Amino acid sequence: VLVGHTDAMGSLAGNIALSEARANAVRAFLINELGVSPAQVEAQGIGFLSPRATNDTEAGREANRRVEVVLATAG
Repeated sequence: VLVGHTDAMGSLAGNIALSEARANAVRAFLINELGVSPAQVEAQGIGFLSPRATNDTEAGREANRRVEVVLATAG
């Protein structure tokens, strides 16, 4: 599962959409450029709900703009 994140600038709804788009861009790269099976990778966005760093500085906001990989087994 690819989980997209954002900084805390803007609305939650807008950031969830942005973070999902960010995760989908990584998913598309994995599928189209690296040949990963689409069934093997899912993309989700959670906006600014799980910050890695402070959103009070540009460096912190930059660190919060990311996509993380969460390994999961098929259920």
